[in-house]
Amino acid sequence: MSTLSLWKATANPPKKRPVLLGDENTDVVIVGAGFTGISASLHLQKKGYNTIVLEQETVGWGASGRNGGMLLPGYKPTLMELADKWGLDEAKQLNELSLESLQLVEQLINDYQIDCSLQKTGHVVAAFKAKHFEGMKKESEFINKHFGYETKIIEKNQMGEVIHSTAYYGGVEDPLSYSFHPLNYVRGLAEAAESHGAKIYEKSKVLNVKRESGYVEVFTESGKVKAKELILATDAYSEKIMKPLHQGILSISSQIIATEILPESTLKRLLPKGQMIFDTSNFLYYFRRTPDSRIAFGGGDIIPNRGESVYNEVYDAMIKVFPELKGCNVNYRWDGLIGVTRDMFPVLGRMEDGTFFAAGYCGHGASLATLFGKLLAQYVVKESEDMYRFGEMKLKPFPFSSQKGLLINLASKYHRLLDWLA
Repeated sequence: MSTLSLWKATANPPKKRPVLLGDENTDVVIVGAGFTGISASLHLQKKGYNTIVLEQETVGWGASGRNGGMLLPGYKPTLMELADKWGLDEAKQLNELSLESLQLVEQLINDYQIDCSLQKTGHVVAAFKAKHFEGMKKESEFINKHFGYETKIIEKNQMGEVIHSTAYYGGVEDPLSYSFHPLNYVRGLAEAAESHGAKIYEKSKVLNVKRESGYVEVFTESGKVKAKELILATDAYSEKIMKPLHQGILSISSQIIATEILPESTLKRLLPKGQMIFDTSNFLYYFRRTPDSRIAFGGGDIIPNRGESVYNEVYDAMIKVFPELKGCNVNYRWDGLIGVTRDMFPVLGRMEDGTFFAAGYCGHGASLATLFGKLLAQYVVKESEDMYRFGEMKLKPFPFSSQKGLLINLASKYHRLLDWLA
């Protein structure tokens, strides 16, 4: 079984990029060559600002090239939860921004002719428990009443229309989401940024940041970039670049397996409408057909680096949903990190030292991160300092942030208990 991700194995040929050697000067230095960092670079270059992007591995190596390839509207909290917390008007604004993120990705793909298998498939949220379905019906009715588009309630006896499985108690169908090949997208976005003059250095891990009056210096092992502004776009891969990000972002794991190529008749039977699916379990299983006719199935334990056993659990979950796949080969398996905040809501802003950042997508970064890159660009050039609710949220440190492994272990056990209880 390959340890490569399916996306890397099936990606368009990568562009060879240099390592940073020596000293460079620019307007804005960006750390992280994922959706957020590359989008910020592209939008800054289009505004006449020079950017240099530093990536410790290669473009899209982190979450941007490891996710399930689902462009979904919304956030981790439901729209009802957002309305309860901040009011209906703000929930509507946040929903519009979420939909804008989908439109922005589609626009960039069309503008730069990025070959990434974009398809408007829609998705279904599947009820892991009967009691989940009751809440989902209320959410669907709330959306249909207040947000200007229609979601569809699918009763348990209708689920066969969207998924050939008895594992779920009903669902809600949303027509607005897209599937895509995430690594091809971020690679294409990087070439778009470079076409506007951006410089991207790979294998150039940032080791230190030093601030002086009026500028910042960012050091790698073999070079240095001096810039007027700094953007950190590292999310779950922030490690200890800056203390606020290290303390305020918890990096949890998600695993994905991809089956062997399946007959079209099997895929049509398993997912009759070709929609993407995710469920309401606390470990959040998600699955879809891939551009090359496989089933990609993700989820599993949130503890990183668990090894072989966690992939066996993901396989077992897939068989529980699709019993007829028992015995099928798994050709690819991979994992990645998801950045979460204490509020389970993304944050965008500026640290006390002047560093711009965006982080904490909580599993919704495939769509939101491109928009956040654009918002960061607007923030840097002072076109807009209204960063909506994202900018008003504070990056709160996790308690015992020096013991993140312990926190994740406790969260894993708690979520397992919740999924086990009736």
